[in-house]
Amino acid sequence: MKTFRKRRLAAALLLPWLAACSGIDGVPSSNTLIPPDVVTVSRSLSVPLESIAASVVVFVVMDPLAPNWKIEETRLNPERYRLALRKKRFSTGGDGEVMPAFYRRAEQLVAQNSATNYRIVEFSEGVDSGGVIAQRVAQGVIEIVR
Repeated sequence: MKTFRKRRLAAALLLPWLAACSGIDGVPSSNTLIPPDVVTVSRSLSVPLESIAASVVVFVVMDPLAPNWKIEETRLNPERYRLALRKKRFSTGGDGEVMPAFYRRAEQLVAQNSATNYRIVEFSEGVDSGGVIAQRVAQGVIEIVR
């Protein structure tokens, strides 16, 4: 999972370089990373290669197919679990999904433990601004009811 994060960071850092101009101060350069070519899609539509490369980098950084919330669980004792949820830094939604994600994981733990129900002992939401971009977080403790 950490290698994927490193790839996204590398892609984000390469974006300005990939989308750079083909020359400096009007002087054309033949040593560009991406040649100044276009991809012809149809007779009336041509897409510059730089735009395609920039779109690929943005797609890798945004990763729209990844889940919006990552859940880490810690078993405190045989009946209690702490669930720590962290939202993706770059997302196009998912702000109201923290409670459904928390409930889903709690129900999975109930099923895994052959229990009948669970009780939410504590729950909190907040924003972690430790990095460059703030990130929504939540955590809670559930107790399995047998």
